[in-house]
Amino acid sequence: MRRWGIWKKAGLLVLTGIGALGLLGMLGVGPVATLIATFGSPARPFDAAQAPPAPDYARADAWLAFPGRNGLERSTPPGMTAIDEASAPADVFFIHPTTYQRSDVWNVAYDHASEFDPAVLLGQASVFNGCCRIFAPHYRQASLRALDRSRAAVALAYDDVARAFRHFIAHENRGRPFLIAAHSQGAMHAVRLLQAEILGTPFQPRLVAAYVIGAYAPSDFGTIGLPVCDDVRQTGCILSWNTSQTGRTGAFQLIRDKTYWWRGSDKGTGQPPAICVNPLTWRREGAAPATANPGSLPFPKGKADEPGRTLAALTPHLTGAVCEEGLLNADIPWSAPGGFRDALSLIYGSYHLGDYGIFYAAIRRNAGERVEAWETKSSEGAAGRPAVTEQAIPIMN
Repeated sequence: MRRWGIWKKAGLLVLTGIGALGLLGMLGVGPVATLIATFGSPARPFDAAQAPPAPDYARADAWLAFPGRNGLERSTPPGMTAIDEASAPADVFFIHPTTYQRSDVWNVAYDHASEFDPAVLLGQASVFNGCCRIFAPHYRQASLRALDRSRAAVALAYDDVARAFRHFIAHENRGRPFLIAAHSQGAMHAVRLLQAEILGTPFQPRLVAAYVIGAYAPSDFGTIGLPVCDDVRQTGCILSWNTSQTGRTGAFQLIRDKTYWWRGSDKGTGQPPAICVNPLTWRREGAAPATANPGSLPFPKGKADEPGRTLAALTPHLTGAVCEEGLLNADIPWSAPGGFRDALSLIYGSYHLGDYGIFYAAIRRNAGERVEAWETKSSEGAAGRPAVTEQAIPIMN
């Protein structure tokens, strides 16, 4: 029983990040090393004065992905091509998940070279290269322990994300439509970013959609001006899901009893249900069979891979999906190819690492459809509309 208690505590921590247990397990790291990495704690209490230096987003090294580099985020599965960045109709601002797999610091130096950065670019950010230029900032991410214990460390990480977004808007975006996309810790920051930097500002009309995936996103966003997406071509809306094995309950840890940013401060009570939009129907209600899933990408193995310009072939019809009690329930068969199961799914029934990959082709197609819908709507309403001018970004709490 004591051993099971240790593993349960490990799961509570790793499910708030990208999933150290799953990633380390895929790389062959044993359970003892995994637990040491997960349960380590900083030697001193959080002190903002001791935080690593802040990134300067005018510098190239402050960005994990940036147009013109031809980085790993430009990789594609066989039969698909990345759009020419010079003609891409939209941008995506992508907030990466936790990639630091220890808890010896509160916040991680932004230029720490994580072996899992390639996996994030290949398996998540690349899904948007069919429609968009991809901007993904480095930031002083909160460590696994900090996510569980220090709201101040989380706030410091968010401050970097907010500064990166302001730089993106002021110097790179140039009035173009944009998507917000994120996963796990990144999605937690996206929930705040949408409220503080986009809703109610001159930039909100340019928001194509917000893909806030792999973390809790409150379903009452509509009450503050951002409806939940409920149609395949709806724009100016938010969508989210947390993928779970049908019949398992471990992934509830991601969406229940959470502290999250809401209307100017952290909120820990009175939590509404989590947003769940089915990425095979792009509706909140109704099930989709496996035949509706056009292609799934196995999660890359980080440094164990030899990254190339071509991703693994997609697996068609891997699983269907349905939203139930705030989770996206899926059922990956045991006969599926490798790369779709990990320690988190085996122990907790959480397909957290596969939130993007399991629905890779569907997300890729949908991002393009929403950008097209935004362009159509924009062109239809352009007559008589004043020219778009950049304005100073208001500082909102």
